[in-house]
Amino acid sequence: MVSLTILVLILIFKTSLKDVFNVLKNVDIFWLVVSFSLHGLGLLISAVRWQILVKAQGDAVPLAFLVKSYLVGNFFNTILPSRIGGDVVRIWDGSKYSKTLLKSSAIILVERLTGIIVLLLFAFGSALFRLDMAQKVPVIWVSLIIGFLGLAAILLFFTTFIEKIINKIPSKDFLKKIIQKIIEFRSTIIFYKTKKTALFRAFVWAFLLQTNVILHFFLIGKALHLNIKFIDYLVFIPIVMIIQLIPITINGLGLREGAYIEIFEFYGIAPESAFSFALIDVAFMLIIGVIGAIIYVTRK
Repeated sequence: MVSLTILVLILIFKTSLKDVFNVLKNVDIFWLVVSFSLHGLGLLISAVRWQILVKAQGDAVPLAFLVKSYLVGNFFNTILPSRIGGDVVRIWDGSKYSKTLLKSSAIILVERLTGIIVLLLFAFGSALFRLDMAQKVPVIWVSLIIGFLGLAAILLFFTTFIEKIINKIPSKDFLKKIIQKIIEFRSTIIFYKTKKTALFRAFVWAFLLQTNVILHFFLIGKALHLNIKFIDYLVFIPIVMIIQLIPITINGLGLREGAYIEIFEFYGIAPESAFSFALIDVAFMLIIGVIGAIIYVTRK
């Protein structure tokens, strides 16, 4: 409902379907196809990173299974709030090999963190070279600050300071079980400190993945004949992806479109072009989601 409300308001006050269709009529199909093809590469890179983190925990999972799980996860991303619905599916799939949901959850969280850290570094580092853009589009700094604060809060959970606080909490009966699970969860993630090579490799693959993501969006912009430099995509794409994580809409619908409209205004790009940019992204994800849905209903 929130997604629909935001989209309707955008189409009433910012642009119209007619204007959006006029933009899409002039899209360069070649660059659109090249952009979509990068989804396949991204899935493979993501699966390899996941497999590295799984192996570091002493488990073995076929790469093909992880790719299929990612596709199924993409399907659930399209129908559940925020973009973390697919993670729940992948945690469940991963537990078939790790034997516990707790270990599988820890692996997915570490995998997510490697991607978020790389994205934030991309955005922050690039923003320093485009301070003029960052100053005129306040949402960039606001999102970066929120992103870094959120990341800091998560990392704080794994410090010895928090460990001491957890150990001091009076634990009886049901609360004792919860605290024990929290301690086990922390231990599973902190275990990666002893697996520095695997963690480094995961970050390398995360870097490749996020570079692939930025290139994917750059090519969508090229298909729409947008005059935006590649370095600028390094600034605002991570911002939009962070905004989409806010769990108030389905797969970020509405939030994504509104963010692009505000950011693209800096370049003098019309709202209908910004909306078309977002619409192509959604269409690609729906195609991937359909493939994931087919795998989900046909797998045993």
